[in-house]
Amino acid sequence: MNKGTVRVLNALSLFTQRPTWGVTELSRELKCSKNSAFQALDTLLKEGYLVRSSSGPRYQLGHRVLDFGLAAESMDVRSLCHPYLQRIHKLTNESVFLAILVGRSTVCIDSIQAQGVTVGYSPLSQPLPLHAGTGSRLLLAYLKDEEIERFIELESPLRSFTPTTITDPKALWDEVRLIRKTGFARGYQDFSTGANFLAFPVFGPMERLLATIVVGGPLFRFTREIADGFIPGIRALIDELNQHSRMFPAVPVVLF
Repeated sequence: MNKGTVRVLNALSLFTQRPTWGVTELSRELKCSKNSAFQALDTLLKEGYLVRSSSGPRYQLGHRVLDFGLAAESMDVRSLCHPYLQRIHKLTNESVFLAILVGRSTVCIDSIQAQGVTVGYSPLSQPLPLHAGTGSRLLLAYLKDEEIERFIELESPLRSFTPTTITDPKALWDEVRLIRKTGFARGYQDFSTGANFLAFPVFGPMERLLATIVVGGPLFRFTREIADGFIPGIRALIDELNQHSRMFPAVPVVLF
C-alpha cells in the first residue's frame, strides 16, 4: 500500500476522534505537508466519505460512512422502517423520509416521494445541520442535554437558512423542550420555504433515538390544518413501529 493511500485512510480514521478537521490541523496530526493533507481530504470529499462543514472551510463525515455499518446488518434501520414509510405515505399521500444522525448533521437514508409536486431531499443527500429543518430539530431534541450544549457550542453562531431558522440558543432550547413534551416536531420553513413537515421519533433500546420519520408536502396541499388531522393516525403507526424498534440492536451514529 503506497503512502498516499495510507495517508487517506489515516485521515479518515481521525474523524472518529473529532467531528471536523481543517487542512492545517490535519497536516500537523498526520505530520505531512498542507498540500498532502488537502489531497487526502479532497480524495475523501470526492468519494463521498467527507463533506464540507456548514461552519466554514472544514470537513466532516459524509453519507458514505453509512456503508460500513448499514451493509453489515442483515436487517438495518431502513429495512425495519420502510414498511412504515409505505403505510404513512398511503395514509397521507405525501412524501415520507427516514433520516438519522451522522456527526452533527442529519442524513436522509430512505424516502417515498408523493406524486405531483414533491418536497424534501433524496436519500444520501447533503447532510443537514441539527438546528434547521423539522427532522433535524427532532433528532437534536432527543440527544442528551450535554450533547445539545456541545452542539450549540461547536456550531455557534448558528447559521440561518431562512427567516424562520432558530439561531438563538435560548429559543432552540425552548424548541427542544416543546418537542420532548409533544413527542413530535412541526415544520417552520426553517431550512427551506414553501413546504410543511411533521417529524416523529423512532426509538431503539434504552430509549436512545434511532431515526426520525418525516412527512412533508407543499404548503398549498399539506397545510397546517391538514397535517394536524393526520397526527393521530401517524402516531398510531409510529407507536407500532417503536414496539419493534426498541428491540433493534443498532444505535445512531453520534460523533461529537
